[in-house]
Amino acid sequence: MAASQDNPTTTTTISEGMRRQFHRDGFLVVTNALETEDVEILRREADCLINYLISENINIMTDYGGIIEPITCGYIDPPVSQMFILSKKSYSHVRDQVPEEPDSVLHILFEKVPAMVNNFLPLESEDDPTCLFNEQYIVKTPDSADVSSFEWHQDSQYMDTSAQETFPIVSCWIALDNVNLKNGTLLVEPFPRPKDAATGGYIDPPTQFHGRDTYVRYHKHLASNYVNPPSNKMTAIMKAQHRQPLQPPPPSSPSAVGAGGTAVDTLPNDPKEWIYESQPPVLVEVPAGSIVFLSGWVRHCSLGNSSSKFRRAFMPQYSAGKVVTATGGMVSLAVPCNEYDEREREWVDPLGRKQSQGDELIDDDDEFGRTDDLDFGDDVDMED
Repeated sequence: MAASQDNPTTTTTISEGMRRQFHRDGFLVVTNALETEDVEILRREADCLINYLISENINIMTDYGGIIEPITCGYIDPPVSQMFILSKKSYSHVRDQVPEEPDSVLHILFEKVPAMVNNFLPLESEDDPTCLFNEQYIVKTPDSADVSSFEWHQDSQYMDTSAQETFPIVSCWIALDNVNLKNGTLLVEPFPRPKDAATGGYIDPPTQFHGRDTYVRYHKHLASNYVNPPSNKMTAIMKAQHRQPLQPPPPSSPSAVGAGGTAVDTLPNDPKEWIYESQPPVLVEVPAGSIVFLSGWVRHCSLGNSSSKFRRAFMPQYSAGKVVTATGGMVSLAVPCNEYDEREREWVDPLGRKQSQGDELIDDDDEFGRTDDLDFGDDVDMED
């Protein structure tokens, strides 16, 4: 369901059935999820960054792998302090330096998309706020099919192992151009569907999880039943083209875990007693402004761009809580999207030092808050 064109603040409505479909399949495609003007804002910023990189003689595909991170691609000077990764106020200050025109993506990053993605993450709390975890433009240059395809992967695999086991993430792949088989769209392999071993009936998922632990356990368990290795892309495309369209489950299924929209903390029966049915891949062919919401555990890949035009996508990612490693190191961004961020807080870095979030852009000469002073995990650049 598209947002109303008469009200630019309207957010696409996510139904109970759509939430259940996300947890059942590990992803959800919402066509025309963003307003036309929001798509234009993102396009203008993408083009600004693309033109800058070209002017610097940077090959977007071979040098950057098609991934352009707005703050770190070189368009603006690196912030002196890295404390902006923890505060919406400071992040917004840095982020608004990116566009050439008086456009701002902040209402998209912190309002419109989070309002939708909150339907797919565990229930938000003060201790586990919805956070911006990462953002990037994914650009496939014209006639680049030989270098612009990305292999099968799960976005959680780019995170530290301990973070994978603790913090759910949802990637929001936003098409800025009409995407299709020719210009490098996504192929997504839905989670295998669980069946009750005794009855053979499908076991429907909850519409929402109360906490992180059950969420991660459920998504990870379904993903662990993928057939390995995955199909090669040509076989996957053929399967996708012959499959029936995805149908959402009924709004309230009597067999569903958490039917009726109640958030759950536990699952009612042992997943070890389930059997699994593989689902054929889905080829995403949607108009610009559509969003593919991807669980960190769902398997997907993308095709090369054999068209004569750029294929642009924007992918912010959100986490349930501030993602840290087992030793307390930061994995990526941890910018709360709501009012929790605006309260006075102190953050303790891995060395035990404190700094108020009111001081994010102040350097106290001991290098606290600089990139080389924080314990980041592996690079979290995604590929789609």
